[in-house]
Amino acid sequence: MDAQLTIVDVTGSTNDDLLEAGKQGAPHGTGLAARTQTAGRGRRGHKWDSTAGNLLLSIVLRPRVDPAKYSGLAAVSGLAVLEALEKQGLANEIGLKWPNDLVARGRKLGGILVEAARDNEGNPFAVCGIGVNVNYVPAEVPDGGLPAIGLSDLNENVPAVDMLLDEVYHTVVNAVDAWADLLNAMEENAGPLAPVHGEYVAHLNWIGKHVITRSPAGDELARGIFKTVDTFGRACIEKEDGLRSFHFEEASLRPLGE
Repeated sequence: MDAQLTIVDVTGSTNDDLLEAGKQGAPHGTGLAARTQTAGRGRRGHKWDSTAGNLLLSIVLRPRVDPAKYSGLAAVSGLAVLEALEKQGLANEIGLKWPNDLVARGRKLGGILVEAARDNEGNPFAVCGIGVNVNYVPAEVPDGGLPAIGLSDLNENVPAVDMLLDEVYHTVVNAVDAWADLLNAMEENAGPLAPVHGEYVAHLNWIGKHVITRSPAGDELARGIFKTVDTFGRACIEKEDGLRSFHFEEASLRPLGE
């Protein structure tokens, strides 16, 4: 891989910077990390607290797959971040929360934001933004969100953020490349998560638990048992009257009673 990772002291949003770079033709694997962001954001426009001491990274991705299958990138990237942390001996208590969070001890450790776009020549690309709490834990909890936790709360010896950045960056790009190769070897109608489905579900929190499903506005959509996530990334909830599936854009999950 010839693209490189650049680290800056401060920027508004690494995702915004790379969306613009991607439109100008920045190649697959172009990475940008910041010590601090002044306008960091998460899913559904939530503010992402980007104080110094944490991992703040975005990567331009141009996988050679149908752009309609870019919806698999968040799961692939989440698994890759877990793998990178595991290489550093840091992943023992960490799991994934559908659709795009890293969690530990019932708290939010990190998040992934994938944004798709087209460059000035009309070619599709995506920017994957990754935020992981390392040494600083935000106190503010978004509406309906989980309280935060940091890697330093889970482990006595956490490597320097720059070392983690390098590991996460390379692991994510390699995982996306492997996913694209596997997906292209499958039937055309294969779901975007098909190449990583078993591994993804195995790392998901709350499988088999009673959950409540809420809309972006906070309205209750359903209650039931979280059975699985299908290969198209939909959460499958077993209700008394049957199975219902929810796309990640229309719902979020919380354990019942929390």
